[in-house]
Amino acid sequence: MTLKQAPAATLDLLVERPELAVVFWMRPDYTPPKQPGWVKWLARMLGGYTPPMELPEAPPELVRDGDKLDLDKSWHALQWLLTQPLSRSEGDEWEIPPPEGFLLSAGEAIEGSDHGYGDDRAVPPAEVARFDDLLQRMSWSDLRARFNAGAMTAAQVFPDAWGDPNEIEYVKGFYDPLRQFIARTRAESLGVVIQLS
Repeated sequence: MTLKQAPAATLDLLVERPELAVVFWMRPDYTPPKQPGWVKWLARMLGGYTPPMELPEAPPELVRDGDKLDLDKSWHALQWLLTQPLSRSEGDEWEIPPPEGFLLSAGEAIEGSDHGYGDDRAVPPAEVARFDDLLQRMSWSDLRARFNAGAMTAAQVFPDAWGDPNEIEYVKGFYDPLRQFIARTRAESLGVVIQLS
């Protein structure tokens, strides 16, 4: 899962024009590489040439230079730990509303931006602020107290190896960066786009 900062106007633009989501995630200075002619020829000869995807033109109001935070695969465990007091049944951490369920249910879907794991979501600054309030009240010790290897394994929380003490340490390594990223984003009055990957 990756979170990327964006001003409210960019969030609105992405919801309105989801085809821009692919260029939003690219560096502003990105230019697609040109394929040499022999690559195209060889691909056609082997029966598998597909022309490169045409990228939409990025309008000037699409701000793409926001900071990013990659939560790698820790997002599932963080979501589970953040939502445990509200969870009523196995697997419902996917349906808990923000702020506790921020990572999976905050914001508005950017319908049509699915890259294989569901649509990206545009989260406005007000929801980022509520999540920041929650994170600032919740230390790693608070989250760690919710850790239950058996329950996390039963709930199939990725990576599904919770008997290994290194796994919870792996998750811990992403919690403070998440808190800092959300605090900075709030301080700058920005929202975020969340992409599950």
